[in-house]
Amino acid sequence: MLNRRDLFGQAAAATLLSAVPMGARAAAPLPNVTIWVQSGPEAEALSAVAAAYNKATGNPVMVVPQGRADWNQYYETALAAGSRDFDGVLHISRFVPALAAAGLIARLDDFIASTPDYDVADIPDVVQNEMKYDKHWYMAPTDITLETLVYRKDLITTPPKTWADLRDNALKFTKSLNSSSPTRYGYAYAAAPGTTMGSFLGIMGSYGANFLDANGCVTTDTPEMIAAWTFFINLKNVDHVTPPDINTWDYPELLAGLQNGTVAQASFFSSGMPILSDCSQTSRCGDYALVAQPAGPHGSKTRVNPLGIMMNAASENKPATWAFLQFATGKEGAIIYTKAGGQSPRLSVLGDTSIAASRPWTPEIIKASKNGIGTLRIAKSQEVGEAFNRYADQAVAGQLSPEESLKDASAELRHILDQSGCK
Repeated sequence: MLNRRDLFGQAAAATLLSAVPMGARAAAPLPNVTIWVQSGPEAEALSAVAAAYNKATGNPVMVVPQGRADWNQYYETALAAGSRDFDGVLHISRFVPALAAAGLIARLDDFIASTPDYDVADIPDVVQNEMKYDKHWYMAPTDITLETLVYRKDLITTPPKTWADLRDNALKFTKSLNSSSPTRYGYAYAAAPGTTMGSFLGIMGSYGANFLDANGCVTTDTPEMIAAWTFFINLKNVDHVTPPDINTWDYPELLAGLQNGTVAQASFFSSGMPILSDCSQTSRCGDYALVAQPAGPHGSKTRVNPLGIMMNAASENKPATWAFLQFATGKEGAIIYTKAGGQSPRLSVLGDTSIAASRPWTPEIIKASKNGIGTLRIAKSQEVGEAFNRYADQAVAGQLSPEESLKDASAELRHILDQSGCK
């Protein structure tokens, strides 16, 4: 990835003083702002916010949906090339550290500091952390998105409290193990290439394990990590309670598997609950419930996977872009975004009665987020993720044992990262 210094400075932040307040139409509109986003619910929700913003201010915003295949490589290449075709991009927070370290996205600190009513205290701490790199803001949050446990409440009357309980349910509702099971598989998670590291975060945290310690030393071969990883991988390769082709499963397959009754429970993103609860899209629309991930020896940990908008460092429209981000991810726009299909992380939105009435799972999202576990916030986070996932994919496929895969991954991670101060 091409390194380039952040193009945002104090002078650009100062021009915010000329930005029109929300709800007041400017004498002359601000420059057109273009935001790239993956096609799907986020694009639809952001388009609704852009329309409301334009109506309120007269400022033009173009939301441009892009294909989901190779999405991050597409916009990363454009950022690295210095493209000015777009001013912002909406994606997952785990890509922030590498892009920020390379100078490809702009800091938002000065913009936020110049906007007191943005109210960052309304954003949960775990989400704030995911918006930052090296303690600086680089992303404005649009969605809280958690990888929770979604289960068929018509089959599982009491949600599993522990991972052992989840396994018991999975054994019961796997047809090859129990011929009377109404579902083919008892459990599923995302294990398509590049996704397994994220899917593993919840159970990893519940075992008290982590990829790195506080000093940045690799800890992927500790007893706690081995125990969590072995349990996780064995669900497929020993217990046979997951789809055998789970290494091809991601969000679309998990959604379909729940909708068509293939799986009884799954580690699934909270963003999918509106679809599962919509009777025009899902026949069993009243049969799904969402809870925090099960507990391990160190309690329950649920993966927090927020989405947000990053500002292109090469953009010539930074003040105009922030004027839109301020609205879109502030309290007013967040309500619009959420009602249009997104899920703002703002506590004021999560607690809004008009939102909670149509989303009965919202209290569980708030509860789960309090014990959320986020992603690595280091410059080489993508390199670490790619390396870990290479060995994780082999473990899922049964080509390496859980312990062998962690041993090999640990050796590569120690090569990637500076371990001079580690034992």
